Order: sequence, then C-alpha cells, then structure tokens
Amino acid sequence: MAIYHLHVKVIGRKAGSSAVASAAYRSASRLGDERLDRTHDFSVKRGVIHSEVLLPENAPEHLGDRERLWNDVEAFEVRKDAQLAREVEFALPREMSEAQGIALARDFVQSEFVDQGMIADLNVHWDIGEDGMPKPHAHVMLTMRSVDEQGFGPKVRDWNRTEMVERWRQRWAELANDRLAELDIDARIDHRSLEAQGIALEPQSQIGAPAKRIEDRVIELEGSRPPRVSRTPLPTGPNCTARSPAATATGSSPILPLHWTRSRTSNRPSRGATWRSSHTGTATASSSSTR
Repeated sequence: MAIYHLHVKVIGRKAGSSAVASAAYRSASRLGDERLDRTHDFSVKRGVIHSEVLLPENAPEHLGDRERLWNDVEAFEVRKDAQLAREVEFALPREMSEAQGIALARDFVQSEFVDQGMIADLNVHWDIGEDGMPKPHAHVMLTMRSVDEQGFGPKVRDWNRTEMVERWRQRWAELANDRLAELDIDARIDHRSLEAQGIALEPQSQIGAPAKRIEDRVIELEGSRPPRVSRTPLPTGPNCTARSPAATATGSSPILPLHWTRSRTSNRPSRGATWRSSHTGTATASSSSTR
C-alpha cells in the first residue's frame, strides 16, 4: 500500500558532512572532493535507478555537472559550520512502475524546487524492503543560494521557512494522488498527522529501524546485548514519556516504531539497565536557520 513519507534536513559542516560526499553516496557515483582533497567512491552502491541535476533557467550550464556543482558550493561557503545544502527525501508509491515513479519525482522537483530558483540533484532509489516488496524513494539535494549567469549569490531565507516545508509536504501528497488517479491506481496518501486524519493510535509490537540502530550502538559500546525487550503494548501513566523524532513526516500508517530509551532509574531493585518505550503519533517537520 502507498505510504506517505517526506523528510527535510540540512547538510552542513557542523555535523561533519561534505556536500560532495553526500552527493556521491546518493547518486552511487565517484566524485572528487577538492576541499577535503580526496575521492568519494560509492559506485558499487546498488538501487539507484535514476540520477540527474536539474537547473533553473538562469543557472550556468557547468553547474549541471554534479562534481563541479557541489565543489563550487563547498568553495563558496567559508564558515566552518556552514549549511551546504538542503535535502528532501520522499517515498514514491510502490504501486507505480519505475518509469512512472521517476516521472512523478521529476515533476514534483521541477515545480516545487527548480522553478523556484533552486538547483536540484535528484536521485531515485528503488530498494527492496524487508518484506520483499519495492521500497522506492527519492533523495533531492538542493542549493540554498540564489543563482544567475555569474554563479551563486546570497542565501534565500524564504526557502528556509517552516511554511515552505508544510507547502512541500502538502504539494507532494496532492501531486502523487493526482497521478495515482490518472493511472487508475486505487491508492492514496495523506500528508496530515494521524490525529488530524482522525486515526486513533494503538500501542504496537513493532520495533523500527531507529530502535534497532540504538540497540546496535549499545552492543558496540558495551560489548554485550541489552536485556530482552518485551514486545507488549506501551504502558500508560505518569512515568511514561514520549518524544517526537525531528523532521519526520510519517502521516498515513497507524503502525509506528517504538523508540526505546535506556534508563537506570527503575523503582525495582536494579539488576542492570531497564528499558522503557515511548511513541508519538504526530508527524513533524523542522527547519533550522540558514547560515
């Protein structure tokens, strides 16, 4: 069944990221990084079925080359904590064919980003999920500065507003649903939170990828597995906590992953660490200030 997912984040040096390395990974390519004086080679990565750089009308043609584009971005940004690019990741309906999914992604990127003046590095991934079904999605790296025939100009603050993220989320749902209807595919997505859709959340027994990564990290740090976690419905009461993953837009499926939080403040006699769970039902998207 089609799912709604759209996630927005900033790629920046403060987190130790490189725009060139990020572009190489998402496009499964080999790119030279002039700032770091190294080559990022992800050409063996599988699942990337479409990759292209889309330019607005007034951008110089040489920026259509991925390696040149992101090296120019790196060279233009001088701050050690500079924000280099914005990434938008969104799930494509698995009911579509590869060609249909690529066309839909290109239309969305063109209308919402490129036509607004951004350079967009689009990569469509057609992975296979744990259930053996296709898990198609797109990664779009976007420039954060205005651009004309002479190259990059000042950063555009309006592109960083929270209202823009909400617009992108809504427009993706509308465009995807229109295309599904045109193709006579009986599936729809909804960008609204589960609460806004009137869907009551019920405790689930599923543990998602974020919790798995936390568990693996604990194993790596401590050299032993944490206590077995009971797959039971979440408890309620004053001692229960909930937290919302930043910039996550999962709005249509009532099954959400549990997020396990390590605690050593149990009321029971301690025999080591205890684990408690929390969940949230509201999809959120965040926007940070542009540097």
